[in-house]
Amino acid sequence: MKYCKNCGKEIDDKAVICVYCGVKTGDEEHTKKINGLGIAGFVVSILSLWLGVYFCIASIIGVVLSAVAMVLKAKYNSCNGLAIAGLVIGIVSLVVWAIIWIAAASLIAALV
Repeated sequence: MKYCKNCGKEIDDKAVICVYCGVKTGDEEHTKKINGLGIAGFVVSILSLWLGVYFCIASIIGVVLSAVAMVLKAKYNSCNGLAIAGLVIGIVSLVVWAIIWIAAASLIAALV
């Protein structure tokens, strides 16, 4: 059993509101937790589609952020789908820009 933070009366452990005064109990398990790393990984992965010219650094950062968000997804209620999307987009961006950089390097080597 626990006690109401407003009236101090004893209430059930699973109670969301106090049956005596009607105030919410404030349990943290009922609050919505947002996966911020998933959002960050998604945004950086989207940006990496254009920022790959900078040696794929943005793609790598997007993949890492999204991968960490995927590992921690059990702790969050929201934005886990963005972590998956960020991981996919980051990997695709990394592969595309790696191919472009390899092709550019081989072209430069052939010209020299």
